[in-house]
Amino acid sequence: MCTTVIVALIILYEWPKMKQNSKKDKMAFLSLLLMGLVLSMFNIQQMSGPTSWIETFFKPFGEFMEK
Repeated sequence: MCTTVIVALIILYEWPKMKQNSKKDKMAFLSLLLMGLVLSMFNIQQMSGPTSWIETFFKPFGEFMEK
């Protein structure tokens, strides 16, 4: 919740300054903020690493290939 408020404040503060910037710059700004917001919703310290995600994703394919 607090992160959402901070992201909203950043957008409200920075958006008027970005009027002269191109659409590409504005989209990059918004996408980076939204990516940070989404990542802040996960408890990253307690999450398993990318290796276990890959193992979980490909495990059914491995079982299928063994048959």
